Amino acid sequence: SRGINAEYGQHYYITNNLSRMTFKKGMYNQKSMANVKWRYVPLTKSNGPTPRPRHGHRAVAIENKIIVLGGGNEGIVDELHVYNTKANEWSEPHVSGQVPENGVAAFGIAVQGHNIYIHGGMMEYCEYSNEMFMLNTHSWEWSHVNITNKDMVSPRLGHSFTLVGSTVYVFGGLGCEVDDQNQFIPRYLNDIYTIDINPSEEQQGLSWSREDPAGDAPCPRESHTCVCTKDANEKSGALYIFGGMSSKAERMGDLWRLDLAKMIWIPVIAIGLPPLPRSLHTANVIGNKMYIFGGWVAINQKAKNKTVFLPEKEYKCTNSTACFNMDTITWEPVYTEGFEDALPRSRAGHASAVVNSRLYIISGRDGYHRAYNNQTCFKDMWFLETDKPPVPNRVQLIRASTSTLEICWIPVATADAYLLQIQRLDNSDVHEWYDVAVVKGNSLVVSHHHSKPSSEELDENKPIERLELSPGTTYRFRIAAINACGRGDFSEPAAFKTCVPGFPGAPSSIRISKGNDGAHLAWDPPANSNGNISEYSVYLAIKNSQSTESPSSLAFVLVYRGDSPSCTVKTTSLQNAHVDQTNKPAIIFRIAAKNEKGYGPATQVRWLQDTKTSSNKRPVDKMS
Repeated sequence: SRGINAEYGQHYYITNNLSRMTFKKGMYNQKSMANVKWRYVPLTKSNGPTPRPRHGHRAVAIENKIIVLGGGNEGIVDELHVYNTKANEWSEPHVSGQVPENGVAAFGIAVQGHNIYIHGGMMEYCEYSNEMFMLNTHSWEWSHVNITNKDMVSPRLGHSFTLVGSTVYVFGGLGCEVDDQNQFIPRYLNDIYTIDINPSEEQQGLSWSREDPAGDAPCPRESHTCVCTKDANEKSGALYIFGGMSSKAERMGDLWRLDLAKMIWIPVIAIGLPPLPRSLHTANVIGNKMYIFGGWVAINQKAKNKTVFLPEKEYKCTNSTACFNMDTITWEPVYTEGFEDALPRSRAGHASAVVNSRLYIISGRDGYHRAYNNQTCFKDMWFLETDKPPVPNRVQLIRASTSTLEICWIPVATADAYLLQIQRLDNSDVHEWYDVAVVKGNSLVVSHHHSKPSSEELDENKPIERLELSPGTTYRFRIAAINACGRGDFSEPAAFKTCVPGFPGAPSSIRISKGNDGAHLAWDPPANSNGNISEYSVYLAIKNSQSTESPSSLAFVLVYRGDSPSCTVKTTSLQNAHVDQTNKPAIIFRIAAKNEKGYGPATQVRWLQDTKTSSNKRPVDKMS
């Protein structure tokens, strides 16, 4: 096939018209959300201890990490696992404090900052809970949340527990009519309570409040889902409740909106084809859309030549995905791969969490097998790619020579690879863009590009040549991120110039360490000095109200000039430094060398800053 056909290390080099052949218009320019794609995350290729098969567990995301708690298979588990999506690494941190005894399943969960709150659920021996606990993910310490009127909210499982601002909304769930462990009479609930987890001093502790919204309420249910709109707060926005199982053992397919400003229930009549009624599914918000996956649905049955849904006499798990646009009140069609291996297996009771624009699902069960009197729990993880990657930051120069430009860029979290293009700036009126490579990493030494402009159609009768970079020539670069949904937009161009023969190359191996008097810098002389190095210059990016975040448009000031390949930049100078926020906060330096002909190109380095320190941002000893 044309496009990518050779791989070298981390770089995929283009040998044909990749930007046109691989990225077809139907795939990359489609404005609908049809291009969602499921991706399997092999646990065998992840580092660290992975969770056992389970269902009824819960997951939340904090920054780029997913925390998985509870659930069970043969009994309730009290394990806690953390998955780092950036490093593809699992860990099982040691927890302390008032740990929930013996674990819990089918509980409510919410996250605020670095704190995780859980409520209710089922414990060992089928006991239901109405306790609340908080987990501090900085210290991994559990604490029991004391609520003055705890028993106002009856013990329950399968309820929703939704955080809006600092207020948690509890709705529905399954409880028990009698307080007797030897007698279970199910009670399906549709009550709604709120609690402020950040109470003021006047409130004197945490307490539940019973809410009584206007309008007809959703019928009692459990194992439903509840999400809030992206702009929701205590005075505006809304909650959306979908599905669940009713007291008649029927799977529900209704959608309800709770207007938080007016506190009124509104049944939603949406445009488009709704998903099948279901329970034990998941729902997550990405942007203005609610994504629903999996759950238990009724099996289509043939009766008198008609397709009907027999309520709960026969049911199965599903792996269908649905999407509800909360702005247009529309069920949007979702198109996914038709091959079985490209989709997660049908499941219910799984957990889900959103990191950036990726929806992760973890484990779950495949339903109850009457013939075998058992069920199968999964031990797997997938993510749904819901959008093309965002626009990357501008390309940055690492070092230059007479025939190469080594460049880098800040990684995009949802990118699998990057398409790099180049443009030669000369006296011509036409400046075409040319493909350089598709790169899996975030840096590349560019020595050539391909002769066919990216705007031209591929001509098989016209050979594509390799054009080397010329000395003393200015080139512009732009980059676009790629994932399973397609190629995103290109970054703003950044221009760099190759060295003129005879001038020195750029210094290398820059080391920066902190000291009481400032930052200590040291470096190695250029590999190609083209004579004797007479002096070095070090520049510091400074605060400038006219500058942008892009390093190519920053203001720099000279902080050192001398013949030694090391210097100290005083603390007084660092206080005026611009702190680049394009990725992790960093101070930017540039270092250049001079020989008999003059100064060569500079090497740019970012010195990472410790965000936990005071406003003077005392640096840490890291570079990027």
